[in-house]
Amino acid sequence: MQRSILNPNFNSQEEKKPRRRTQAQNREYRKKSLLAAAIVTVAKYDIAGATVERICSQAGASRGLIAHYFDSKEELLLAALTNWFDLALGIKKKIAMDDQLDAEAKIRQIAYSSFDNPSYSWETAAAWQAFTNASRHNRAYAKPIRNASKFSNSVTEPLFKEAAQNNEIELDSKKAAVGLYILDDGLWNSLATGKDNLTITQAKAYCDSYIDGCLHN
Repeated sequence: MQRSILNPNFNSQEEKKPRRRTQAQNREYRKKSLLAAAIVTVAKYDIAGATVERICSQAGASRGLIAHYFDSKEELLLAALTNWFDLALGIKKKIAMDDQLDAEAKIRQIAYSSFDNPSYSWETAAAWQAFTNASRHNRAYAKPIRNASKFSNSVTEPLFKEAAQNNEIELDSKKAAVGLYILDDGLWNSLATGKDNLTITQAKAYCDSYIDGCLHN
């Protein structure tokens, strides 16, 4: 079993030797289970169809459990979206801080991470599409989506600048970072809808082509 955003509590050592959780750990586990279930339910049924009953069924929890953590379904969905962004951004930041990689390698690994576990799965891609569509009329979803773009660009922009300096070329690092994010977003759309028969390998190759165009033109 792979660790993923949709199974955030998995740990191989814990699976081999189960340990009794404390009350606080149980509360955190149940909350994370609801957040993961919300993403899967949105992926399956869209925002409107992600009912409390379906989310609880996906989480294997009673309907009343949500009320212990969230005031409404909307609050739960917003928390699930924000939690997923935070986890994905954390992966990108970790790559950016890897002293074993040069700037260009970091950019490539950050791009690839968008299409690997734990950031990517069919459920997260489909849920992203649903939240993006809903953000056009629900501004609550628009804010974390804008923040995700801003924070992601803040990670890659200085790397593009450093890579351009290493290659001794002129580059608008801000535009390069924004362009990579837009490409990433479009590739996720294609993967979520299946309209282009895109594969993960092809998505990464498109990212490579974009990065090559920026840094090796």
